[in-house]
Amino acid sequence: MKAIHKPAGVLLALAVSAFCAVGAAHAAYPHDKPIEVISPYAAGGANDFLTRMMAKELAEELKANSVAENKAGANGIVGASYVAKSAPDGYTLLMGNSATHGTNPTLYPKTPYDALKDFDPVAMVGAVPIVLVVNSALGINSVKELLAYGKANPGKLSFGSSGIGGTGHLAGEAFKAASHIDMVHAPYKGDAPAVTDAMGGQVAMSFVGVASAYPQLASGKIKVLAVAHPERLASLPDVPTMAEAGFKDVVFSQWYALVTRAGAPADRINMLNAASKDILAKDNVKKSLAKLGAVPIYMTAPELKDFMTKEISRFGKIIRDLGIKLN
Repeated sequence: MKAIHKPAGVLLALAVSAFCAVGAAHAAYPHDKPIEVISPYAAGGANDFLTRMMAKELAEELKANSVAENKAGANGIVGASYVAKSAPDGYTLLMGNSATHGTNPTLYPKTPYDALKDFDPVAMVGAVPIVLVVNSALGINSVKELLAYGKANPGKLSFGSSGIGGTGHLAGEAFKAASHIDMVHAPYKGDAPAVTDAMGGQVAMSFVGVASAYPQLASGKIKVLAVAHPERLASLPDVPTMAEAGFKDVVFSQWYALVTRAGAPADRINMLNAASKDILAKDNVKKSLAKLGAVPIYMTAPELKDFMTKEISRFGKIIRDLGIKLN
């Protein structure tokens, strides 16, 4: 065989071309710029915690750069709108939740984004079930006893939640409608103050995320009567579900899911979804979620799309039927 000799200029051009091709391959998604993971709430809450956790884990799983940022305001609308206006390239993710992609479309008719049309679902992360807590001084130890107390003391029961239209508020109103007991809603600016006032007796009970209630149980000032989840929680194995207490339709969780700007390449969404599936299976992630009171939940992107569509419809009906409006 004869060796094929090429002019030096041609060889140099080929070398440069090959180098550029290799460079382009190395710069392909998700390596040519950092992945932004946006929390639409302020630092310190469950959304912020999950945003930072997923940003860190995605960076490790994909061997890429990833940053977590907070863009808070208007019950998640500011952060969600930011992502809705970002480039449809899969580099900007939102830690959406049961507000941004659940209740907001009904509570805020003029929301500047369409929760379904402006986003592509990426992956479910987890859910923090709502629990019903009561002030221990009432001497109530079960939902049955709560109902008896409510009927014997009309107008004396009040319940706290994280705010008007929040998941806890909807759970409380749904329970009120199904149980036919008279309760007055006391909205707070978050689950923590709603739990604190239940402990202090300013409200008889609160419907809050288990993550906010669990750390306070040791004080003995509150009791968890039921969890608004399809199954009992590993962290509270002796606490019955609302269904076990006779209220099968009172199922509410503060759920969290990654979404991105609509129109992102399908292969990128599939990559992010696969990475999320592996992340949720990690022992350290399971432990982190357990400390938060969250239940890890994996869904494919189409399953998440279907889930969010149903949640928007379900929450919308509850809000309209119960006449819940923002002040």
